Amino acid sequence: MARSDSYQELIESRLDEIESWVEYGETDKDIAEKLGVGYSTYRKYKTDSVALKGAIATGKDKANQSVEKALLNNCLGYKYTEEVATKVKEEVLADDGKTILVQEKVVVKPVKKYSKPDLAAQKFWLVNRKSKMWSEDPNKVLNDKKLTKLKEKEANSKIIGL
Repeated sequence: MARSDSYQELIESRLDEIESWVEYGETDKDIAEKLGVGYSTYRKYKTDSVALKGAIATGKDKANQSVEKALLNNCLGYKYTEEVATKVKEEVLADDGKTILVQEKVVVKPVKKYSKPDLAAQKFWLVNRKSKMWSEDPNKVLNDKKLTKLKEKEANSKIIGL
């Protein structure tokens, strides 16, 4: 078996891992290193292998969906639970039965919190999803087209006038 065939088998047999690495943001160099192949070899198979391209595309799509979901949560606000460490003082009776000792210990408790909607995230979402309605100047594209036509007419009239 040729050496390149073994690399191809190695890459093809680990498509699920490659997909998850892409999903978690690993670079091509990182993936090649994890597979134990050269970067140029990995790039070659990336261009040649439909299955590898598909795994990479799926991983990127999953990552994009996660980011979109997080952005939407930031737009709408969300509830979450955070673990908070607090010091607790406790009075205990000493062995002699008369002395009171104060002991401190750290207790970790879950605390429910709310993250309010983020105005910048809302603006970003709307400008990208409904740009005609939410861009800074919704008429900018139309105005730019009109300006371009006027400049073309002016340029044409100067050429004709020469």
